[in-house]
Amino acid sequence: MNTKNIPLFNLKQQHESIKEDLNKAALDALNSMQWLLGPRTKAFEENFAKTLGAKYCVACSSGASAIQIALMAAGVGRGDEVITTPFTFVATTTSVTLSGADFVFADIDPLTFNIDPKDIERKITKKTKAILPVHLYGFPADMDEILRIAKKYNLKVIEDCAQSHLAMYKNIYTGNFGEAAAFSFYPSKNLGACGDAGAVITNNKDIADLCQSIRHSGRSAGKAYEYDREGSTLRMDEIQAAILDVKLNHLKKWTEGRVQVAQMYRKYLAEVPQVILPPCEQNGTTQSYYVFTLRVKDRDGLSEHLKANNIGNAIYYPVPLYKQPCYSHLNINPGDFPHTEIAAKEVISVPIFPELTEEDVKIISDEIKEFYKNKR
Repeated sequence: MNTKNIPLFNLKQQHESIKEDLNKAALDALNSMQWLLGPRTKAFEENFAKTLGAKYCVACSSGASAIQIALMAAGVGRGDEVITTPFTFVATTTSVTLSGADFVFADIDPLTFNIDPKDIERKITKKTKAILPVHLYGFPADMDEILRIAKKYNLKVIEDCAQSHLAMYKNIYTGNFGEAAAFSFYPSKNLGACGDAGAVITNNKDIADLCQSIRHSGRSAGKAYEYDREGSTLRMDEIQAAILDVKLNHLKKWTEGRVQVAQMYRKYLAEVPQVILPPCEQNGTTQSYYVFTLRVKDRDGLSEHLKANNIGNAIYYPVPLYKQPCYSHLNINPGDFPHTEIAAKEVISVPIFPELTEEDVKIISDEIKEFYKNKR
């Protein structure tokens, strides 16, 4: 048995490496007595937008609220339909519902696990207002085709970039393709806060202005008690902004570390016939590797074997959204999404973080090989 404990994520190791800077930034924000929409939030917004090559960033309370705000700012609301994927975290769809719209599912591409543009086009109706692609696991969706469809049918595109910090599609960072994009800074994300936080990225000033209003109760610009619309209290606090601004300085280096770990996995698992590796980067499309997700035979058996050998792993996602109890009223036929059904039974994510060593990757890979060797 492997005696070394290898977690799926190792937030402590990363935190310890920059703890003094984080502590100072958080304490300075705390002692400033300006805890909401202050200079630290503005600084992070400017720096994050600059990092992604975008014009505007609007910080908010979570990745889920970022999707909701972005949809509302793009004019999506009651009576509208938003086409998205059933193979994602539930916040994608709950945010559509909170915007007032209804979501419609399109199946996924079996190679990338991202929404399939061909099925998007099949699901368009007179009520369709927007497409909400998710760059799952940090691998960019097929934005050329999605944008072609959006232009053809006059639809909005809002990107869910919760897992794709610094991923690139044809040498452009995800988040720059649609009307707006939503990012999550949940602690385990490639850029993680010390709590909940999120942001909307856009290159459209009107949408940026609307996002700023919606996150702040619908308040009119420059007015204390005038409200142009209904919004909510979806702001990021100054302490999280200060923490994220410190971490942002390390994001490119951390992303390079994740890519190096992914290359190690490709080397050690290349000859395992029961394992299908994530698609490789090509033509300027690069992954951020939020997780390293394999498609495998006997997924549940492998998961238990890895756990028994002190190796963290997780399944993103074992239950398609249309099978969730909260959506039972939709009466969706699972047979409508065959690729999603198969993926939910075969995917498994193994540890990937910048501090992972080649020895760690070899131990994990050897345990995967050992599991399948014993099943012959």
